[in-house]
Amino acid sequence: MTRAERLAQTEARARAKLDADRTRLKQVQAQQRDAERQAVHRRRVLVGKLVEEAGLFCFDDATLAGLFARLAPLCTAPDPVAILDALLSANASPACTSVPGHTRRILVWPLRCQWGKGAIGVSL
Repeated sequence: MTRAERLAQTEARARAKLDADRTRLKQVQAQQRDAERQAVHRRRVLVGKLVEEAGLFCFDDATLAGLFARLAPLCTAPDPVAILDALLSANASPACTSVPGHTRRILVWPLRCQWGKGAIGVSL
């Protein structure tokens, strides 16, 4: 066997291995996408159950969409539960001021007045 034939055989083996590796990579990526899809599905089911258990099924789809849109800014807040609790509590201070007993650093973002709107985006 000549040197050229040996090189051709080595190239063929390398190409076959490369094809097998590409096929394996595609399989692994497909498994990863499937796992991610399943995780998102489980999360959606869980959130749906929480909505149902909280009694929020009484609202129509448009109202729920509006409520969730109003809650979305809390995703970037440092303590969203405390902020929402402060905003909804009966003893909350008027909009645009800090809530007594809470640090101002946490509550400045949601309670800041912008464009003539109150703490949760409703007209004053």
